[in-house]
Amino acid sequence: MTFNPANFASKFSFLIVVIGVIMLTQMGIHYSSLKLGLSVRQRSLRFSLGLICWLSFCWAIVLSGVVERTPFPGIPLFFLTMNLAAVAFSFSSFGKQLSILPLSFLIVFQAFRLPLELILHSWAGQQTIPVTMTWSGQNFDIVTGIAALAIAPFANKFKALAWGFNILGIVLLLNVMRVAMLSSPLPFAWDVQPKLLLALYTPYFLIGAVCVAGALAGHIILTRALLHGTKN
Repeated sequence: MTFNPANFASKFSFLIVVIGVIMLTQMGIHYSSLKLGLSVRQRSLRFSLGLICWLSFCWAIVLSGVVERTPFPGIPLFFLTMNLAAVAFSFSSFGKQLSILPLSFLIVFQAFRLPLELILHSWAGQQTIPVTMTWSGQNFDIVTGIAALAIAPFANKFKALAWGFNILGIVLLLNVMRVAMLSSPLPFAWDVQPKLLLALYTPYFLIGAVCVAGALAGHIILTRALLHGTKN
């Protein structure tokens, strides 16, 4: 399988998005720790250590080449692991803590999906990923990023808007996962070129380990906040 690396500018932009997702999560932990009377330093340190362990694990898997050697079932299992990690985080003490944040913050967090989709569109033009992974194909997740920016200012006042955004974002995220699987080198995948190989290379694997996992965790935490009646 041939992989065409993206240019430096788009990779740098991608890393900025990844760092942004992590920093927003840290900000949420900082604010919610203060609000709950928890030790900001202790909670932030625990999150940072957990993140380092998680990214080190994912990086080790990529460097080992095991997923590249056995795309099936390697790729589905790798993405399943990332999704399970996101779910586990969402129902951990961190997920509970973050669910007290304002709905506006939990929604604007998902705005990172707008620049990410712009980067994916650039990568498709560079033949790094298939066009199916962009809005020119079957990935319409850019709508979530735009909607996050549009709805966030009104979410605290109009809970129905927050629910609508959450449902929309979940549906589009599930669609991204579907398109990613069918664009990868799996026996049942679409006949597209190039194949989606981001999970096999550094730093591209971070799109699953941080961005997709972050979006999924963000929706679960937002759901918890909506069910628990967070307003401000």
